[in-house]
Amino acid sequence: MSRSHCFSENAAKNAGLVVKLCQRELTASGFNNRKRKTLWRRTNVKFDVIKFDVIPKSRCEKWGTLPGSFILALSCLFPFLPRAGYLPGQIDYQPEDGYGQVRLAVERGIRQPSVKPPNIWWPGATTSEFKAVVEDVLRVINESGTPFFSRFEDTKELLRTFLEDDDAIDRVGIWDIGRNGSPTRLLYTGFAAIECGEWSLAISSLQTCREKISSFSESVREQVETEILPYVQEGLSCAEQKTPWLGTTSRTG
Repeated sequence: MSRSHCFSENAAKNAGLVVKLCQRELTASGFNNRKRKTLWRRTNVKFDVIKFDVIPKSRCEKWGTLPGSFILALSCLFPFLPRAGYLPGQIDYQPEDGYGQVRLAVERGIRQPSVKPPNIWWPGATTSEFKAVVEDVLRVINESGTPFFSRFEDTKELLRTFLEDDDAIDRVGIWDIGRNGSPTRLLYTGFAAIECGEWSLAISSLQTCREKISSFSESVREQVETEILPYVQEGLSCAEQKTPWLGTTSRTG
């Protein structure tokens, strides 16, 4: 059956069809789980997450695109790293939420004159355009997503990334890991070091994180302390006792 067999003139419905057809192609790679427009698989150390993030109609005109357009959000969700918006002991890592701590920004490889941002796909007004979108999305997943997911099966590579690499915010590459020296980056570095058994590095990173927060102005410090300091304390306790962090629960579905 052809990939365009369910094509609809309703672009919003077509975004869902893109997900369905991509899941069919990716099942052999382990992406057997789906909720709405998010696919995921469990690996030895993490969840690999593919979210087709449909842009709300209210933002389409502002962003220079059309209803039904979506961003392809690729990310890795690590149960041994803290997660923004949750406190220790409150986390139930749900990959179906669509976002991990380490994300990969990608761009489409086909020309779509009606869509200005290069990281947005529109599922088309014709069957040929719809088919081209499906093929391009699968190409991006295979050529960019697969190496990204494979790269972070190695926790030492994750730790090296936190120590050395820049956050590619607003450009293609690894992003959402915080700038070098920021509290978020230092926090992630500390917990990745715990996972790798690098106890001294974990302690120094988390202590530096705490010191960095204390240097902020009061208005900024209060919010950051609430979000990060509970993790810092738990991480330091684990590192000093040379024990893994077990402050999360994770689904294996």
